[in-house]
Amino acid sequence: MGLLLPLMVGIGLAEVVELPQEIVRYLITVASALLLAAVVVGLLHLRQRNVVRERFFIVLMAGLMLTIGIISDLLQQKTTLVEWQRGVGVWHGVVAEPPHATAKTWRFTALVDVGEGHRKVMLAVMKDALAQKLRVGDAIEFESEIRKPYNYIPKGADSMRTGFDYAKWLERQGYSGQAFVPNSIRKLSKVERDAMIKALPLWNRLRIATFTLRDRLLAHYKGLNLDADGSAVLAAITLGDKTQLTRGIREKFSVSGASHVLALSGLHLSILVAFLLTLLRPLRLRRWSQWLMVGIVLALVWSFVLLSGCSISIVRSALMLSLMLILGLRGEGWLSLSGIALAVFLILCFSPRSLVDVSFQLSFLAVFFIVYFQPYFHQDILMRCPRWSWPFLNFLYVSVIAQIATAPLVACVFGRLPLLFLPTNMIVIPCAYLILIGALCFFALMWCQTAAQIVGVALAWVVRMMNSGLEWIASCPFASVSVGVAPPTALMITLLMFPLFAWLRFRCRAYFYWSALLLGLAITFQIHR
Repeated sequence: MGLLLPLMVGIGLAEVVELPQEIVRYLITVASALLLAAVVVGLLHLRQRNVVRERFFIVLMAGLMLTIGIISDLLQQKTTLVEWQRGVGVWHGVVAEPPHATAKTWRFTALVDVGEGHRKVMLAVMKDALAQKLRVGDAIEFESEIRKPYNYIPKGADSMRTGFDYAKWLERQGYSGQAFVPNSIRKLSKVERDAMIKALPLWNRLRIATFTLRDRLLAHYKGLNLDADGSAVLAAITLGDKTQLTRGIREKFSVSGASHVLALSGLHLSILVAFLLTLLRPLRLRRWSQWLMVGIVLALVWSFVLLSGCSISIVRSALMLSLMLILGLRGEGWLSLSGIALAVFLILCFSPRSLVDVSFQLSFLAVFFIVYFQPYFHQDILMRCPRWSWPFLNFLYVSVIAQIATAPLVACVFGRLPLLFLPTNMIVIPCAYLILIGALCFFALMWCQTAAQIVGVALAWVVRMMNSGLEWIASCPFASVSVGVAPPTALMITLLMFPLFAWLRFRCRAYFYWSALLLGLAITFQIHR
């Protein structure tokens, strides 16, 4: 954790301050010098231990990680930089993600050939320009002017409205360009399509193949007796397809506090891992069989990640769960702060700009606070209660801590806080478990249509019950409250939780002073935002 913090500060600094790419070569020299100095001081400290050398070594390593954070973020920014030609041009590309509909356009990601490789471009196509809906893997030819990601400014407006920075979001998601296509798009032949897909990197080809398989699996849901909303929710929860979700569905889940169920993340993978570990429980008898059990679970989990489209949130959750399972075999516990720190460190090494992604921040905060306060909850509350109440208390603990930990960030980003999150979680979490396990059984029993149909009927019933329950909660008065929180205020409130908890537990005056200081800063930032 000590090395992770300066790395995160370096990445954040590179995101906030627009540094030129030319500075990378100088930063590499600085990082090499810091590494050499750290090695020398470390060797001297091993020969003769000294407090001054130890602190100097810590300072050098912190500076090294800070520099590495800046370098890694700048290098990732460089991968999206493209000098697009001015004016309208003819472009060729491959549809990389399922198109989703807006009021007047279809929006989708295309891997456009720029001569020296392929770059991610967000295309907005008029619905009238598409004779038939595009699918992932289709090769297309279109005429448009591709520009660097930008924010749309309506006519007559002096500047972009304050709020969500769409252009910055596209850049952080790896998009190199953005284009509006007013004219028709021509689909290329199968021979041209196969040639273009063959030229793509292996990772992109793998994603296209998994999206194709996912479309085949989604076709089996058409036989279930579900309305449009039920089909959209089922596709989102089980296979990560959110293209069918309407604004009404998203609003209902947001007001009730169940938005986390629609986005595949740690909740869904935890349910899948728990179910698989239960099935493979006989393999835990011997040490070598435990490794086999974990290997089978990890293989199935990462297969599910590929099948769901490899979204950033689920890849991060899968990596964190994988590390926790492996560390658990070493006797370090299934959940530990060291496992979380190692997972975050690896994620930031490969994708440093994930640090500024909201889904990453929410998942990290929720898991970190749950694991951090777990020993105190187990010692002070769980051990003093009857054993039969432990499942309910654990569920209550996870729901409350996750909501408290993410509340400042949720209020800052979305401007809304759900108040009825406890009854919502009591509905959606058991339903999500039944839906995921039911979908797994549904696909496993496809060879027997009668059994699959029975499971499908039960699956559809659970989806309808969950939607009805959430609709009732969303219609309740005070289901959510609108709250505007400034980013510095959200940070101060999040940091306030640690000294406040320590003061409530140990009654130390120093923790009270720290709590009062952070509370005062939060109020000050909120007043002057």
